[in-house]
Amino acid sequence: MSAEHAALRILIRLPNWLGDALMARPLLHALRAAHPDAEVRALGPAPLLELLAAERTFDRGEPWPGDGRERGALARALRAWRPDAALILPFSFSSARFALAAGASRRIGYAHEARSFMLTEALRRPPRGELHLSREYLALGARLGAREVALPKLAVRAEAHDAARALVGEAAAGRGVAVIAPRSAYGPARQWPAERFAALARALIAGGRTVLVAGTGAEADTCAAVADAAGEGARSIAGRTTLPVLAALVAAADVAVCNDSGLAHLAGAVGTPTVTLYGSTSSAWTTALGPRVRIIQHPPVCSPCFRRTCAIGYRCLTAIDVAEVAGACRAMTR
Repeated sequence: MSAEHAALRILIRLPNWLGDALMARPLLHALRAAHPDAEVRALGPAPLLELLAAERTFDRGEPWPGDGRERGALARALRAWRPDAALILPFSFSSARFALAAGASRRIGYAHEARSFMLTEALRRPPRGELHLSREYLALGARLGAREVALPKLAVRAEAHDAARALVGEAAAGRGVAVIAPRSAYGPARQWPAERFAALARALIAGGRTVLVAGTGAEADTCAAVADAAGEGARSIAGRTTLPVLAALVAAADVAVCNDSGLAHLAGAVGTPTVTLYGSTSSAWTTALGPRVRIIQHPPVCSPCFRRTCAIGYRCLTAIDVAEVAGACRAMTR
């Protein structure tokens, strides 16, 4: 063990969103490979820490507190730990301020929201879409000597697979499984019409598959409506699983069809054939990482606008028809 590796205490402030956190996996693996003996702590939402913990790319997860007083207590505890460096993945002012309060000697992040004075190393942020977001994160790790390594499939613990099998039960007995995710937290400009998801589900059921409609608890109404419209052979699992169990469900599926959302990134990460439908955003910037990911995108001249809503009828999404998506599913599952 080298003195350098033994001495390093690294704090990583993870992104708050599932998709962004999964795009940070190349950085986490690269950092662990570069500094196998360093003590790495990851700071972020508790569900994301639970999902990523199975990979052992960090030694300890620090759940991001919702209360300001609790954040102050956590900052003091981290200051006592004396981190040598903090990698600040979110672009927010508050994430840089917290790293400063936590006493990190080196604070590495992108210059954004007038926060550069709180960073010891403020990198120029490339124009959105010029680099894949995972490479933006890797550039931060390069300041600590991390270099890209082969990215494995997302590790999922055995107990999550057991829970997934118990949840599906006999619903998929003797049939393949498709997962569809009709929502995106970003907004309507990332959401293929729900009625088209229902039509796709009917096509998948006719092809011999059980369809699981996935989403968060907040998306349960939409997911239930899609499952109901699809008819027998479809069921909603929205809000009924933890992220590790959802990862296990998706890993066992034959195919996943998602908007540009966290579910698309989860499906790509576990290696499931994934069809991602793009609207207002850039596939060059946020394509899911994985060995079997296919993009369907018909960008109009205004794309990518990165807007959450659209005043001209969501042409980027309505240009994608059900037959095209169903055909992509067949091609990826031959």
